[in-house]
Amino acid sequence: MRAVILGGGIAAVFTAYFLRERGFDVVGVGGEVSYPLVSLVLTTSMPHREDIELALRSLEIWKKFVNPKEVVSVDILPRWVDLSRLRGVSYEVVDKVDGVRLAADEVAVLTRDYLIPVRDVVSRLRRELGFSNSYGLLKVEGRRAVVVADGGRIEGDVVVLAAGYKNNILAGEAGVRLPLAPYECYAVLLVTGRKARRYSIGDYVLGWYGRPGPPLLYIAGDGCGRVGEGPPPNYQRRLANLVSQRLGAAIPLYLKVGYCEVGPHGGPLYGKHPELENLYVIGGFNGYGSMVGPALAERLAELMAGRAREDGFRLEKYLGARVFDPCDVAERHDWGAVLLRNAYKHNE
Repeated sequence: MRAVILGGGIAAVFTAYFLRERGFDVVGVGGEVSYPLVSLVLTTSMPHREDIELALRSLEIWKKFVNPKEVVSVDILPRWVDLSRLRGVSYEVVDKVDGVRLAADEVAVLTRDYLIPVRDVVSRLRRELGFSNSYGLLKVEGRRAVVVADGGRIEGDVVVLAAGYKNNILAGEAGVRLPLAPYECYAVLLVTGRKARRYSIGDYVLGWYGRPGPPLLYIAGDGCGRVGEGPPPNYQRRLANLVSQRLGAAIPLYLKVGYCEVGPHGGPLYGKHPELENLYVIGGFNGYGSMVGPALAERLAELMAGRAREDGFRLEKYLGARVFDPCDVAERHDWGAVLLRNAYKHNE
């Protein structure tokens, strides 16, 4: 069986990796590597048990290639929050954290996060699997998908669309509808105090998240923007103000605009597109592909090899979803968004 992978990030290379393990011949059309030089974070502190399981499996997979650096994770939550969903994850609830300001009605949940050198691993796998740096397009011929790159057609018994935020764009150009939506995501590089750089922080009260960056620096972000609009006015200053409320002085240096993608349920999707004979799709990682991407890629490879499992991430379940605004979706991994959604339902 020949599998053509369109995309070159975490989901693409790990899908190719697991397909090759299962005896597939793989051809990767990846474009350029776009991950930052700094490590990305993997957390197991999430409000849904299914996501925790995926993160733990992804961590096992990453450890085949690197030894991730551990960092203390500090999730700031209202004191009343129910943490029963964290079963299976070692955590501690405290009301004081050295170097972090907490209010009387707040607690900090301490776990372990892991910093993953994603760019290094993805680049290595692309070399080993023979991915090209060419950019490809998806094309539909009859009821079959093919990839067009470098002026030629690349056919496969199966085609995997795993192009990150470009999934919906590439599919739309080929006349294929996907329940995925791209959006802009932002990160700010800041100078902070030494203590702050010991922590990976999810502040689900003020609404921001951050992690250690290069020496002397901290990386923080929040929110969602519509593609093409750019960050809100004074975004760097506003985010620095949020960070300083917890960590003391925070000086913004640089703003990075990136692109992410989400499904209608607030998380990733994978599966076979029922309208085509040979098209599979994986995406919608919300910028958190390092946490669940390898594990979902493994599940996609299992599906393609004839060993399907039913779970809440299958593409087929959401193909009838209405067009949605990605900035109105409560992200699955976000304690704050999930808490607000559950509180709203409780009060209805």
